[in-house]
Amino acid sequence: MKPNKLTIPLDHRIKIAVWLYFILWIFEGALRKWILPSLATPLLVVRDPVAIYILYQAFQLKVKFTNPYVLYAWLTTVFCFIFTIMFGHGNLFVGLYGARIMLLHFPLLFIIGEVFVKEDVLKIGRVILGLNILMTIIVFFQFNSPQTAFINVGIGGEGSAGFSGAMGYSRPPGTFSFTSGLTIFYTAVSVFVFYFWLSKDSCSKILLYASTIALVIGLPLTISRGAVVGVLVVGLFAIIASGTNGKTLFRLLITGVVLYFLILVLQNYTAIFKLSTEVFMSRVDAANQDGGLKESIFLRALDGFLGPIIDLLNQPLLSGNLGMGTNAGAQILTGKGGFFLVSEGEFGRLGGEQGLIFGGGLIALRIFLAIHLAVKSWRLPKEEKLLPFIFCGAACIALMQGQWAQPTVLGYGVLMAGLLLACFKKEEISLVKN
Repeated sequence: MKPNKLTIPLDHRIKIAVWLYFILWIFEGALRKWILPSLATPLLVVRDPVAIYILYQAFQLKVKFTNPYVLYAWLTTVFCFIFTIMFGHGNLFVGLYGARIMLLHFPLLFIIGEVFVKEDVLKIGRVILGLNILMTIIVFFQFNSPQTAFINVGIGGEGSAGFSGAMGYSRPPGTFSFTSGLTIFYTAVSVFVFYFWLSKDSCSKILLYASTIALVIGLPLTISRGAVVGVLVVGLFAIIASGTNGKTLFRLLITGVVLYFLILVLQNYTAIFKLSTEVFMSRVDAANQDGGLKESIFLRALDGFLGPIIDLLNQPLLSGNLGMGTNAGAQILTGKGGFFLVSEGEFGRLGGEQGLIFGGGLIALRIFLAIHLAVKSWRLPKEEKLLPFIFCGAACIALMQGQWAQPTVLGYGVLMAGLLLACFKKEEISLVKN
């Protein structure tokens, strides 16, 4: 008799591919810096083949993901791509690089929402809690090592991956290519730290305690205001969600007390935490002194949201600059990298690349989708609201203002929004093709 071949159901293949997308999101930078530095440039799009595979399998299984959001994004991007090649900068590779954001990656969030269920989300959460411990250890060594050390090497094995910080210390990137990746990683971690502290869902207490300590230690080590603000926003959503349920609110109070005493102990008895906190506060003070109130954290976020919307009105109706707003696109067009040809902000990029009509349309699409998910989460029954609404603190911000021109931030937005959609589902839906 012939041995039976191990076969994987098609719906499970999509789940495995999503897990691969998730793992590559975290370790893409490690591949480009430490493991395969000679392939740093092609590894920039290492998740694109995975995205294509997921889309192919989703079409094969007739997964219901081609909703009005996806169809509008596809039609707009295809039109802008044609307009870019015929009347714009005309570079095929730059146009394709810009088009892949909405053609390949944006639909994935709806596919994840269809094939994943809440238990899949919690499995990813437990893995993130474990990876958080490893990440914080790496960040600890990056913070304490000179920028010439191997652990701080830059993309392609050249230069340094650290960014300007304070008091002679640089902002570490962890396993990511840039410090922005580490910022959003800790925001994602905080979603599950808050949730597992506040819910009854199973999670190893040792893992939860260790990951909580790692998060508290890791935040000042990042020297990143964005990381702290991201965690605070998620915490605010957790407080709001807890306020609708008396039992959860009690757990929130206990969690707050535990975190307070944890920070107090670390500050008084741990030299590295005290030092990193001092460095972080020095950077905050320096930024506020240099830029005044406009450079304060929350007003910067407000200005970053409203400013590009006002600038959008000054854009032409149509623009043929698709892909030009990305660093990779700028490098191909000019031969130089490390700057922005269109805009550093996401709304400015969309308007500058695609013009008032279609760029403004994509901005509106992302804002409406974020608002829709937040309202849907809020309207859930009290016993089902906690996880989705906490997720909104990360996913909705990533949808509205995430700088998707940067591949790591794009992957974060797709994963967070996709997992949020999956939180609405309780039961598995069979997608096995007959």
